[in-house]
Amino acid sequence: MEDTRITIYRAVKDALRWQIIAMMLLTLTAWVFVGVHAAASTVLGGTAVILGGYIGVATIRNCGDVTPGIVLIVMLKAEAVRIAVIILMLMMTFKFYKELVPLALIGGLAATALISGAGLRTLGNKN
Repeated sequence: MEDTRITIYRAVKDALRWQIIAMMLLTLTAWVFVGVHAAASTVLGGTAVILGGYIGVATIRNCGDVTPGIVLIVMLKAEAVRIAVIILMLMMTFKFYKELVPLALIGGLAATALISGAGLRTLGNKN
């Protein structure tokens, strides 16, 4: 059980690293070609996904007894929490950031969401 936890946390850490790298590259590109507000919008979109994923993983940490049914329920709960956090952050962004660049926000959101699966490729590796 402990080996599985270590492997999962390592995969989450790798995915987080790639998400931050992708978000920073996209932010830099948006800043250079479009401007400061596009870069800020990209960061806000990427941060919503990263924070949602982190909080979703945090809900898994308290899983005690492990049976297939419990694992399924915990995973569904973590995914629901992740989606709720992303929606809440996006709603706050739309409400409070008046200079929002929607395409940049969607780009940051999509890039980090697509990269979030990058950690899954490490799940079988021993390195």
